[in-house]
Amino acid sequence: MPAKSSAFVRTLKVWNQRSAERRSLRRDINRDNVAMIERDIGLAPGSLLREASKPFWRS
Repeated sequence: MPAKSSAFVRTLKVWNQRSAERRSLRRDINRDNVAMIERDIGLAPGSLLREASKPFWRS
């Protein structure tokens, strides 16, 4: 497989994984007390929502 095709396939896999992770995060945000989770794991308030709101192509 040419290098460009290989890089393209890797990019698609990364995007697919990010999309699934962010979809799951949005589902959890709607179900759980996000402020408490952020505080418990030491994240800034709103950071989980910002991450879940990012488009899949942004890291």
